Amino acid sequence: MSGVSTEAACKRAELLREDLKQLAVEHAGQVLGAVTLSIGVSAFPGHATAEELLRAADQALYRAKAEGRDRIIVG
Repeated sequence: MSGVSTEAACKRAELLREDLKQLAVEHAGQVLGAVTLSIGVSAFPGHATAEELLRAADQALYRAKAEGRDRIIVG
């Protein structure tokens, strides 16, 4: 999300996470269970290179999953 603060990115991610929980997904005539979303957020210039930025976001995502899923973590 170019041009936004880490805080703004986290707020947007949280809105997406909450909206996804409200989604009723149906497959083959059956409503599936709740869909959850974990997101890792990293920021530039805090993570100086593109590689570091992606690595930080990836690590934050795995941390979110390890901490119980369905959450936003800043790396």
